Amino acid sequence: MSNVQKHTGLQWDDLRFVLALIEAGSLARAAKTLRVDHTTVGRRVEAAESALGVRLFTRTRAGYVPTPEAKRLSAPMRTVEGAVDSLERVARAGRGGLQGTVRVTSPETLGVAFLAPCLAAFGRKHPGLVIELEPAGAVLDLGRQEAEIAVRPFKSKGENLVVKRVASIGYGLYASHGYLAQQPAFGLETLSDFSFLGPPGAKELETLWLKKLCPNARLGFVSTLSIALREAARADAGIAILPRYLGDADPSLRYLPMPNEPSESLWLTVHKDLRASPRVRAVLDFLAQALGRLRS
Repeated sequence: MSNVQKHTGLQWDDLRFVLALIEAGSLARAAKTLRVDHTTVGRRVEAAESALGVRLFTRTRAGYVPTPEAKRLSAPMRTVEGAVDSLERVARAGRGGLQGTVRVTSPETLGVAFLAPCLAAFGRKHPGLVIELEPAGAVLDLGRQEAEIAVRPFKSKGENLVVKRVASIGYGLYASHGYLAQQPAFGLETLSDFSFLGPPGAKELETLWLKKLCPNARLGFVSTLSIALREAARADAGIAILPRYLGDADPSLRYLPMPNEPSESLWLTVHKDLRASPRVRAVLDFLAQALGRLRS
């Protein structure tokens, strides 16, 4: 009896907070990941320590450092977390009808500029659904139910994930009419006369293509967000490398065709336990159709 009583204080959900803090290293970062207040993280971690009867973290000025006990227990804690996540996924998948919330994660620009209006219109046709879009730079974990569906420019790996290629995003050059009017005649042979707007990093798909077109091309403005590059192009700042779905939709920009324009694949990803859920299936089918329009 005493052994049973010893463990009745442990709440399995507290383990999520412990694992998040191990990965994050600080209450603030763990709270952001879990979408709760940092005081909640501290309280739940202390509850887990009390129930287990061990100190899991050393508090330092730099943050929370896992103790040897925390490292030793992290593997069984992840086993418990995985089992609970699996139980919840199966239960959620069994709920019939187009009811409830479906969380979709995507790249930032694609989510804001393309998916947001599409998914909002789809949700309006299905009042029982709440579609939550997370256009995040971070890769959310579908196994931990941080999202139900992922739209990604890469093929996710994982034996429990179902992945399907649904689209190909093409890229091209765009500039405002005002910028082009102030410059020499545009052409392949005059590219070095222009200022370009593109992503940072020499190994990005778009940057590599531009360097092949014009080894002396100069990037006058860089950003990880294509929306920011579009706005810079609107402000007559130069020629932007943009996804075609973004540039073609803007009448203030002129498309400048170039040879061998690059493209990248888009992949729909869902956990296998959820793909048969009616609400998830409905959103998956809609996204496959909507994103299919982006094929080069």
